[in-house]
Amino acid sequence: MRTTHRAYSEEAGDFRLLCRFVQDNAAHQRACGMWSIGRLVDWKYGLYDSKRAVAAFCERNAHLWFDGLGDLVGVVISESGDADVAALTTAGHRFLYEEMLTWAMANWGDRGPRMGTEITEHQGFEARVLERHGFGCEETFYVRRFDLTQPLAPRRPLEPGFTIIDMATHPDYRAQRILRDNAFSGIADPDEDVLRDHLEFYNHSHYGPVYHAPLDLCVMAEDGRLVAGCEGLLDARNLEADIERVCTHSEYRRRGFARAVIQECLYRLQEIGMRAAYIAGYSPAAIALYGSLGATEETRAYVYRTVPDAASGPG
Repeated sequence: MRTTHRAYSEEAGDFRLLCRFVQDNAAHQRACGMWSIGRLVDWKYGLYDSKRAVAAFCERNAHLWFDGLGDLVGVVISESGDADVAALTTAGHRFLYEEMLTWAMANWGDRGPRMGTEITEHQGFEARVLERHGFGCEETFYVRRFDLTQPLAPRRPLEPGFTIIDMATHPDYRAQRILRDNAFSGIADPDEDVLRDHLEFYNHSHYGPVYHAPLDLCVMAEDGRLVAGCEGLLDARNLEADIERVCTHSEYRRRGFARAVIQECLYRLQEIGMRAAYIAGYSPAAIALYGSLGATEETRAYVYRTVPDAASGPG
């Protein structure tokens, strides 16, 4: 079957093309991939440190495959501009996976000492391709699905003095940035210059097409400090969402705050008509928490990496 491929182009409108590709193939991507519309928007709009220093980041970190009719049927993408890549296809073009992987190895394999990628338990074909090219499975994680067409688990009350707020009615992004810097980076006392820098660049994601401030949630203490949070990223086209950026301040862990804010997000998603929500878990504690909140379906996912001398492929 005839196919062509080329680099990503902003001028050609490729970001919209990629968004439609992910949304139009949402069911397949959920089963055979780890990319949703929310992750794709973060790839473009999340101006994290590894991306700000790279001119034309998107053009350098996505490569598109088209069928003989000119329709987009696959993409190789690097989330952070390094040697960790994803190769996404439509359901009918999985045969392109090996071609796409070898292209990435030849063109992006020198970006780090080892290449990495993620696949799911439903991708036996892709796993065999990876193993032929010197990749091995190194890590397992899980994606759990909440069925929002069914009744949700009853809410548990917060401790006295704590409330749940959202960034639509209480837009304290400074306090939220302090929370996230502590939870994700271990920064206990942020430098004001660093904090201003993070507010300016990290919050650029709010300009993305899936940001919805009423789903950007935090638990607030009586003194105004934000102690836990999460964010719902909408795929309104498919009536589903991803719950991301789940975090708890280091001084407030194991008190049920993450549970409360995730649950509030689920209720709000249900209220606006979403039918499913997805959340990834990397630890037994996280997986147990999501199960206790009513997540039933589970997809096992794997991180594959090359052995140190496998960058050039098999043989």
